Amino acid sequence: MRAPRALLSLLTLALAAACAAPRTAPLAPERPEWTVIGTSAEERPVRALETGSRRADAPRVALITGIHGDEPEGLPHVPALLAALADAPARIRVIEDISPDGTARGTRHTASGVDPNRNWPAQNFTPAADRGPRPLSEPEVAAAHADLVRFDPELVIVLHSSRRGPFVNYDGPAAGYAEVFAAAAGAPWHVVPDMGYATPGSFGSWMGKDRNIPTLTVELRRGAPPEECGPPLLRAVPATIAAFVSGEDPRPRVR
Repeated sequence: MRAPRALLSLLTLALAAACAAPRTAPLAPERPEWTVIGTSAEERPVRALETGSRRADAPRVALITGIHGDEPEGLPHVPALLAALADAPARIRVIEDISPDGTARGTRHTASGVDPNRNWPAQNFTPAADRGPRPLSEPEVAAAHADLVRFDPELVIVLHSSRRGPFVNYDGPAAGYAEVFAAAAGAPWHVVPDMGYATPGSFGSWMGKDRNIPTLTVELRRGAPPEECGPPLLRAVPATIAAFVSGEDPRPRVR
């Protein structure tokens, strides 16, 4: 009986040593998870997550991948964008879709007929049927607004689409970042400084003009297939964020 007992003692010591030994393999990074930050009028979730750097003092970038239900061209590329930005040197707050009811219908407006890009508390807001009786009257817009105010971004990128696309428009001190985006996206992408029409209550008016936060409005080509939209986005979004973090743009970062 002595041999089995000795063997058992050796095994016990080996197991104890293995448990006490420090781990040498790196832990896998945590995968970001979507959080429901609010609901639409028809109770569809408005979701957001944070990816990129985990440093509290890292530069903050907000990426809105959908705002109009009839402009869904950016949404199929959200998983690839999240993968591309996982190791970015910035904290990146992604709001997936500000108008899920519009997306479900394939319409520009919310369930109550309000344009979600005309319902922001900008100085140029005026009440109207397609802008709402007051800023943030739409619950999905109010949810996104509260999340953005809490996150306090220093750069914002919003995905849209246009029949005139692809191009990038901007509000606030973002001309240099727009040029970086267009150059990284490649031809036929170009910068359009002025949309050529008034945008009362728009996101760009509130975030870019009133708050002076560099804001890019990325206009994919309306109806373009995913294989046309994806590669430029996957080049240009990380390149723009990298330029922002590095200070490549001549304009100083907003703090």
